[in-house]
Amino acid sequence: MKRALIFVHKWLGISLALLFLMWFVTGIVLYYVPFPNLSQAERRSGLQPLALGAGCCLTAEAAAGRAGLSFTEARLGMAGSGEPVWRLLVDAGQAKAARWQVVDARTGTAKAPLGAGQAMKVAEAFSGRRALGAEALARDQWTVPQAFDPYRPLFKVSLEGDDGLELYVSSAAAEVVRDTRRSERFWNWIGAVPHWIYPTVLRQFPQAWNQVVVWLSIPGVVLAATGLALGIWQLFLNRTRWIPYRKFWMRWHHIAGLVAAVFTLTWIFSGLMSMNPYGVFSPRGLSAAERERWLGPSRDAVLAPPLALAAVSAGKAGAQPLELERIRVDGQVWYRIQGTDRRWWVRADDASAASTLAPALPEPLMSGVLRQLRGADRPPSSVERMDRYDDVYYAKNPGSAEASEARPLPVWRAHWSDGTDLYADPASGRVLLRVDPSGRWQRFMYQGLHSLDFEPLRERPWLREALVLILSALGIALCVTSCVVGWRALAPKAASRKTN
Repeated sequence: MKRALIFVHKWLGISLALLFLMWFVTGIVLYYVPFPNLSQAERRSGLQPLALGAGCCLTAEAAAGRAGLSFTEARLGMAGSGEPVWRLLVDAGQAKAARWQVVDARTGTAKAPLGAGQAMKVAEAFSGRRALGAEALARDQWTVPQAFDPYRPLFKVSLEGDDGLELYVSSAAAEVVRDTRRSERFWNWIGAVPHWIYPTVLRQFPQAWNQVVVWLSIPGVVLAATGLALGIWQLFLNRTRWIPYRKFWMRWHHIAGLVAAVFTLTWIFSGLMSMNPYGVFSPRGLSAAERERWLGPSRDAVLAPPLALAAVSAGKAGAQPLELERIRVDGQVWYRIQGTDRRWWVRADDASAASTLAPALPEPLMSGVLRQLRGADRPPSSVERMDRYDDVYYAKNPGSAEASEARPLPVWRAHWSDGTDLYADPASGRVLLRVDPSGRWQRFMYQGLHSLDFEPLRERPWLREALVLILSALGIALCVTSCVVGWRALAPKAASRKTN
């Protein structure tokens, strides 16, 4: 048995030592420099104020009808040329992915995709800088995720300035969808990209990428597990000495393994769990039936957008709306009007409610739709408004702009007796998270073990950071000894000439 463990551990270690070392080093970089992302606050800062002139504008339904389109989402904003447009997420059917389409909000005329010159103007209006050039592309390293598919093709626009700012403009949606800076790109090339095994040539094929990461992680788990077993075996079952090795690198490999083996095993295992291998965990989004119940019966808006903006101007002096979003919840159609740092809701399917502003969707609507979300025969055991985070719905940095976007408060939580919880945001009109018992296991096995994302440590970020750095340093030390031992095993003649 011991011989078999040694054989497996030795040859897996020789094969994976450099990979493990890379994962530990790049993990530290990724901890401090996340993958590039255009936050909602950054996106809003680049939007032009909504200016709806005389005779403007059609409702989303009317504009889509004139253009002969069917949409699932609609946003009213300004185009780079200063004209109001509807951005419609057009459902292309099962054969094709949904795509954004820009439609003139005054006439309902569908707009052609942007060219390079127009994309440069959009980038200049967004950033306030002069554009230096535009490159057409389908995807690159920073836009490879599938979330960008509805926006493709893209233009990468380089802007003047010492920070190397580049903006990605969707030719279909006529808007900026991502920004990157030189320093951000540099650190990600030695952080997120190698850590996630994320090169564009592989990541553009999601299933292949998933399988590559999974089949690198599984032998990694075996390597860490066999090393832990051998280390304990030698420590407690060897009658001559606890550390049986006399050679320098083998001795320190054994010692480093005893110190860092448990963390190394839980880390590589939790990395495997992040990929949800072979669907062992349930999806975190709504099912198709639940989504239909959340949206409710189809209904058209009857309130003209200018009247909604007039209600905001009348109710809030100095308000500067930037974007109007059409949202349907439980058969009700609402306009969500976004300002720089505030938002207002106006009922859009009831002309008599045009002058009534709300900061969020009303409580009766939120609690009512959650009570019937899984069917009338499966009501939740409780529905409540949450003003604090819990062990599943939480933010890593409470109070930050990132937390207010990804994990806002307050939210509504519906709990079912089978252990399912749904969290819905009244400020955005969306379900943010769906968690069942398997999702709780994933939360522990992935976020908990991989990022030390436990509540006591989240409340003490300095301690969490210190632990991440110390444990990562121990992992690096273990991997360095593994690389040296592996090299000497492959090159015994060269090793024999060196002093052990």
